[in-house]
Amino acid sequence: MRRIFVTGAASWTGGQLIKRLEARPDLEVFAVDDTEPRVAFSSPFEKLSLERLSLARYVLEVEPETIIHLQSVHSTAEQGLNKSAEERIVGALALFGAIERLDSVRSVIVKSDTAVYGASPRNPSIMAETTRPQGTPSRYQRDLTEMERFVTQTSDRHDHIKYTILRFAPIFGPSVHNPLSRYLTLPIVPTLFGFDPRFQLTHEEDAVAALEHALDAGVEGTFNIAGDGQLYLSRVLRLGSRIAQPLPRRLFDSAIKNLGRIGILVPAHLQAILKHGRVADTTRMRSDFGFGPSFNCRQTALSAYGLIGKEPS
Repeated sequence: MRRIFVTGAASWTGGQLIKRLEARPDLEVFAVDDTEPRVAFSSPFEKLSLERLSLARYVLEVEPETIIHLQSVHSTAEQGLNKSAEERIVGALALFGAIERLDSVRSVIVKSDTAVYGASPRNPSIMAETTRPQGTPSRYQRDLTEMERFVTQTSDRHDHIKYTILRFAPIFGPSVHNPLSRYLTLPIVPTLFGFDPRFQLTHEEDAVAALEHALDAGVEGTFNIAGDGQLYLSRVLRLGSRIAQPLPRRLFDSAIKNLGRIGILVPAHLQAILKHGRVADTTRMRSDFGFGPSFNCRQTALSAYGLIGKEPS
C-alpha cells in the first residue's frame, strides 16, 4: 500500500483531494496543516506548524512514497497579509530536509500558481512555463518564485525522485472561497476604469483532479493548469449577473481598502490581474502532463455562480 503525505490538508482543495484518495484501496493518506480542516475526512490528521521541525519528524515517522505539498506558500501570503520570510515559505527547509533523509520517497507534487508570472503590461500575451516575467513582482509572486527555485534546486540532488510543479490559474468554484471567488461573487464589483483584463480560470474540481492525475501519471516537470479558453473580466461578471462598477484609480483603491475592512481581501497580486490580466499556455498540460480539464473557463464561471454544472462549449 502506497503512503501519501499531504500538507495543506485544511484547505478545501486539500480536503477534497484526501477524500478522493481515501476511496482508493491502494493508498494510505497522512495529512497535516496548521489549522483545522474545512472538509471532513477520515485519514490521520496532525495539526502541525509547518515551518517547525515537528513536521520533519512526522514525515520521517510516516516514511511516505509520495508527498503532495499543497501549502507550499503560507495561506496568508495569497491574501496579501504580512508574514516573515521564514513563515511565508512554509515548511520548505523542514519538509525537504526530511525528504533528503528518506529512501522511501519516489515522487513530490507541489502546488504553485500562475501568479508566479505576475501581471504586467510588459508580459507576453500568453505565458509559457519557460517565460520570464517582467515588471515589479508582488510579494506573493516573489514567494512563489523562491519556493519553486527551492524545489528545483532540491530536485537536482535527487535522481531517484520525480518532482512535479503545477501552476494553477486562479481556482474558482462554488465552494473554494478564496480571495478571487469572494471578489467575483460580490453583488456590485468595483473594477478599474478603462481596463477589462483577460482571465483564465481553473474549476475547483479540476484542481483536485489535476493533483490526483499528477499522483498517477508520475510526470516530472512544471506545468500550467487552467480550463480551456479565456474570458474578459466584464464577461465573467455578466455571466454571474454581477454589476461592474468602474472606478478611477483613487476611488478603486479606496473601494478595495473598504472591502478589506469587512474581511474581503483583494491583495496586490490580485489587483494586478484586475488591471493587466494573465493568460498561461496550457499546451504542455495536455501533451506532456496528459491532463484535460472537465470545465472550460466559461463553464467554470457559470458553475461558480451556481447556474450550471457543465454545458457544451
